[in-house]
Amino acid sequence: MITSETGLVDTNVLVYAINENAKQHNASRKLVEAGLNGEISICFTPQVLSEFFATVTNPKQITKVLSRKNAISEIEDYFLKGVGDLVFVQRNTIDKIIELLKKYPISAQDIFDLQLVATMLSNNVARLYTYNDKDFSFYSEIEVLNPESAKL
Repeated sequence: MITSETGLVDTNVLVYAINENAKQHNASRKLVEAGLNGEISICFTPQVLSEFFATVTNPKQITKVLSRKNAISEIEDYFLKGVGDLVFVQRNTIDKIIELLKKYPISAQDIFDLQLVATMLSNNVARLYTYNDKDFSFYSEIEVLNPESAKL
C-alpha cells in the first residue's frame, strides 16, 4: 500500500531530470536516482507520464526534444528499473475532485493540478515533489517539496 511517505513526482521534475542543461537537472536527477536506489519511495500517475511525453517531444516546450522512441524508453525505464509505482484514478477520485473544487476557488487549467491532488489523495499519497510549489502550496491536504530543498 502507498503511504504518506511516498511522494508523487510531478512532470517538471522528470523533464529536468533528463535535461542536462537545466539548472534544476542535478536536484531532479538526484531525486529520481534516490527513488531508483530505494532511498525514497516515489510514484507517478498516467497523467504525469502523458504530460512528460507531450513536453519532451514538443519543440515549443523544450529546446532539446526527444524522439518518440527515446521518450517512450524513458517512460519504460521508470518501471523496468523499478524507480516508482504507478497510481491510478480510483472510484473515489471523483469524490475527491468535487470535495476539492468546493474547498478551493480554482478555475480553468488549474483543474489538472487539482485532479493530480485528488488522484494522490485517493491513493494515500500526501507528498508531491515539484518545482511548481506555488501551484500546489495552498492544498492543505498535501506536503509540497521542491527537489532543490528536499532533504534526500
